[in-house]
Amino acid sequence: MRIGVNLLAVIPGKIGGMEQYVRNLIDFSQRNNEGHEWFLFLSSHNYHTFAEGQYLHKILFRDISAAHSLFHQQIQHLRLDLWFCPLLVLQPSDVTIPSVINIPDIQHEFYPQFFDPPVLQWRKDNYQSSAQKSSAVLTLSEFSRKSIIEKFHLPPHKVHSIHLDASAEFSLPVQPELDQQFRHKYQLPAQYGLYPANTWRHKNHINLLQALLILRRTYNYRVNMVFTGFPQEAHQTVINFITQHQMWDQIKWLNYIPQAEMPSLYRNASFLCFPSLFEGFGIPLVEAMRSKIPITCSHAGSIPEVVGQAALLFDPHVPEDIAVKIAAMSDPALREDLIAKGTQQASRFSWDACARHTLAVFQSVLRPQGG
Repeated sequence: MRIGVNLLAVIPGKIGGMEQYVRNLIDFSQRNNEGHEWFLFLSSHNYHTFAEGQYLHKILFRDISAAHSLFHQQIQHLRLDLWFCPLLVLQPSDVTIPSVINIPDIQHEFYPQFFDPPVLQWRKDNYQSSAQKSSAVLTLSEFSRKSIIEKFHLPPHKVHSIHLDASAEFSLPVQPELDQQFRHKYQLPAQYGLYPANTWRHKNHINLLQALLILRRTYNYRVNMVFTGFPQEAHQTVINFITQHQMWDQIKWLNYIPQAEMPSLYRNASFLCFPSLFEGFGIPLVEAMRSKIPITCSHAGSIPEVVGQAALLFDPHVPEDIAVKIAAMSDPALREDLIAKGTQQASRFSWDACARHTLAVFQSVLRPQGG
């Protein structure tokens, strides 16, 4: 199978799980001699981050504005069998060979107020039409699969749920000395809760901060939190809240942390708090389970599907509920139970299984020989 992959929108280090997904998929195919030939369509932003191989070829598009016609030329010239768009929509939308897209979630159908009008309109103009035109649609959870089928009126057999996994760094042997060096490097408190998330509106930082205020003012219980991630639309609102309520003495903001250091960030943490209002998957949940720290998280979106019984759930719209569940993270018996269940739940996720499932979908949409 000769597979073309549209990766023009990949900005290394900025799209998290979906970038890991693509890289692990290609790596699996190369390692297992699947017999597939990959043609990666890249921009100047990411061309250097992919290595060519015997069955892996790179095509650089210097002029993105001419991408539509260049795609068609290359698809014909390279005699591609399948066109894969792992980042949201089908491009070009009029591709003439079998195509597969990956839509992680359709948050805009549930929370349109979280999107600026031009972004919301672009999603409405492209998501559903891409899903209808593609030969198959991949997504990251059964929750997202059912949502896409219902909202976009697609036949169930066309949409496939494929779970992701934590990055490979979380499966490496634990090195306590590196964890200690990490704590010292970033001057972390002895105990802290962790929330790694860009400040998108749906990440719900404000309700988490409200919960910390409740614990401090009502119960005289001060919880340190470490936040990481890139600033996004809600960032200034979050910063203003912390400043207004004089919370900087219990908040540590680390912004971007190199991927190689992320396991140490988790292992040094007392627990993961994940108050997101909407997720198509939620890789930090798997990262926490692999790091053997307990989880308290919202009951929204795909989150219950990912954590199973391995987390203490709360209503993300109710700061009081978040506060109660954070306080419960200090219970040794509960912590031990959640960690044990998390270790078991994490075994359900595998990049190799993800890749095998993806390639099986690819194979299923190819035209019959001579068709």
